[in-house]
Amino acid sequence: MERTEATLLAAMAAAAGLPRKPLYTISEVADATGVPRTSLAEAARSGELRTFMPPGRKKGTLVRCEWFDDWFARGTSGGKEEE
Repeated sequence: MERTEATLLAAMAAAAGLPRKPLYTISEVADATGVPRTSLAEAARSGELRTFMPPGRKKGTLVRCEWFDDWFARGTSGGKEEE
């Protein structure tokens, strides 16, 4: 089921001219948000940013819009979960 409300990443991706889709690569997230690709990759490696690697692929880690939004919100709130 697709979410109807817009996410922060989806809005930033649209503003950056990226097509609307449920998952973006780390590079696309970096392009859309201005967050360095290395920072996103490190957050993914450490488990702070949830990602998905499709079976059979060795590169091209994907990020769901909601996962980025959650990670971004934790970073801007000092690591506290929003209530």
